[in-house]
Amino acid sequence: MPEPTVRQTDLEDVLLIQPAPVSDERGFFVRTMSAEPLLDAGIDVRATVQENQSRSRRGTLRGLHMRTALSEAKLVRCARGAVLEVVVDLRPWSPTFGRWASFELDDVAHLQVFVPAGCAHGYYVHSDWADVCYKHDAVYVPELEGALAWNDPELGIRWPATDPVLSQRDRTAPTLAALRPKLADWYGTFRPEASGGSDHPSFQVRQGGSPASQS
Repeated sequence: MPEPTVRQTDLEDVLLIQPAPVSDERGFFVRTMSAEPLLDAGIDVRATVQENQSRSRRGTLRGLHMRTALSEAKLVRCARGAVLEVVVDLRPWSPTFGRWASFELDDVAHLQVFVPAGCAHGYYVHSDWADVCYKHDAVYVPELEGALAWNDPELGIRWPATDPVLSQRDRTAPTLAALRPKLADWYGTFRPEASGGSDHPSFQVRQGGSPASQS
């Protein structure tokens, strides 16, 4: 079976992983995780400490969520249904700070998105139901939960709906303007040095990683 390919997106360190599913009249078989191509791209999958799954109905928007510290990168995929995944770069030192990118994730192409620490992410559900799975490189810490307004006019994210199903947390999330004074404290003002060691692996993209190009 061909290995997944990995390519850089328009956002710094945000990667798109493209598996190679095999389909026939019975259904499909897909390799959803393969260490070698991810390691070649600078992502150490040995860092997985938690994997979570959420199920949401059509019209639900979950996000935009992040940590209030430079920790917890994640690999996101849609195991059932279809969603629009959105990532926003909140790292003050990143050349793509304040920009966003969107990706169609579904159970046909099986694309995955690597969301580095310091980025917010969320998704909107297109299908009747959608199951979204996340691999995390840090354990859950409720005190570090953060949220960003999904409809912040400064960001201008082009969501498929203007009146999605939201949690109370997401309905009242602050704007980027409100969060901007805190971001340097949360994520720093300079890119952190890559550790380079294997004793404490992390999903965080290591400097020197070279994602394979896929057009």
